[in-house]
This record gives sequence, structure tokens and C-alpha cells, in this order.
Amino acid sequence: MNRRWLLAMAIVPLLTVSKARADGVTVRWDIIQFISSTPPTFTAGGQASALAEDLSKITLTGSGTFQLGEDGGVTGGGSWIIHAPSGAATGSGTYQVTGLIKFDLAPGSVPSPPFVDLIGSNVKAHAGLAYLRIHYSDGSRGVLVVSCNFVGTPPTVFEGITASKDFVDYFMRVDGGFTLFHITASEDD
Repeated sequence: MNRRWLLAMAIVPLLTVSKARADGVTVRWDIIQFISSTPPTFTAGGQASALAEDLSKITLTGSGTFQLGEDGGVTGGGSWIIHAPSGAATGSGTYQVTGLIKFDLAPGSVPSPPFVDLIGSNVKAHAGLAYLRIHYSDGSRGVLVVSCNFVGTPPTVFEGITASKDFVDYFMRVDGGFTLFHITASEDD
């Protein structure tokens, strides 16, 4: 193998460290649901889905927190269900977040008004991208990708989730699942 490829393979994992690192900062992530359209009002408790290569679908609910600048400090999880391409449920359960892999803040925030944020302050709501290690209740492991775009976010950022479960990657997001991040410093309420 070429030495340059070996060097590149050694350096690339280092580049995944987030630019958004700050001790004492807590980020809350949520899969949200809109409960009213006039005015647009959202809260935690939504669901989002993604498809695998064969069009089987994973649907997740969930929320949690993680600390920036620390190796630990993760909470949260939710439920999961998998449907075969035929629509038949093939598995379900819960999942727990076990670690933060990466988080990057993205431009964009919730405009207030017209949006009503029942999770936290609109001022603390932001777009971003998080990679979370998760452990499913059936013993399998995976990665949950939570991506949020809002007003001011570049169109390259998708809205929703993708997930892996053991060797299956549910990499095609399904429209209609919404997510959001709230960022607070330790001295904030």
C-alpha cells in the first residue's frame, strides 16, 4: 500500500473531531413534532425515519443531551422499529445513547416569531450535525446521525436522521422527520 494512503488513513479520523468544542456547554438534541400550524409550534416526541439499500425502514423517536469538551456526559435514547420493504414490522425496541462521536454547529436558527418552541428558548435553538453511538435493546450497536437545518442553514445540510444497526446502514432519510438542537452554557438555566 502506498505510504501516502497510510498517512491519509491515519489522519482522516483526527479530522472528525468537532470544531464546536467548549467545556461547560450542554447540547440537547430532539426528534421533534409539530403540534400546531398556526402558529407553527413544536415539542419533543416526534419520529423520523431512514431507508436501507433494500428500502427497509427504521423509525426512531428520541432525545437526549451531550457535553462538549468531555468524553462522557451523554444521556438519552428512544424507541426504534424496523419495517421490511413490504411494510411488515421485523423488529422493535428501545435504544440508549452511549457516546458522542462528533458534533458540529451549523448556521441557522429558529425564527421567533413565528415559531413557538416548547422545548426551550428559541434563542438557544440551532441547526447542526451530531453523530451518536447507540446501543439497541436487542444487543446490536449502531450510530445515530441527527441533522437539523433551519432558517439560514445551507441547502447542503439535510433535516432528519440516518442510522446504522450492526451491518445495516439506513442512509436515505425519509422526509417528514424533524430534529433540533438547543445549546446552553453551564451557567445558563
